[in-house]
Amino acid sequence: MPPPRILIADDSALLRSALRGLFAAAGNYEIVEAEDGTDAITMAEQRQPDVMVLDFAMPAMDGLAVTRELQKRLPHIPVLMYTLHYTPQLLADAKAAGVKKLISKSEGVDLVAAVRELLASPPSPKPQEQPKRSDTGKLAFQMPAARTGS
Repeated sequence: MPPPRILIADDSALLRSALRGLFAAAGNYEIVEAEDGTDAITMAEQRQPDVMVLDFAMPAMDGLAVTRELQKRLPHIPVLMYTLHYTPQLLADAKAAGVKKLISKSEGVDLVAAVRELLASPPSPKPQEQPKRSDTGKLAFQMPAARTGS
């Protein structure tokens, strides 16, 4: 079984490096990095992480815009927002955007424990295919025909 893949998206190379070290010391994780919001979406689509650790304040797209876009494209990937800008309003906005957990960088919250919690949670279902349509344009349900007679 491959190790859990974590995508860390933060514009600070120093912080990404520190988080890489934190997760390396905590266990067997595959770390993928992104330096801005646009890169985060591209890397998420290419690498399909098991969880994302996402900064709020990033160039190109902030963490809320990234999360909203990921909810459309990859809603099964849980997002943990890790930010210096923790406020009750950001918490409400982040939850509304689809963030599963918001953690302040300035508090001593155990980031590894929070990521492990998200990894242990049942994943959100991947988007399902649209129902197939028959040639007449009506939905064609894949159900066995009902029996007639007794």
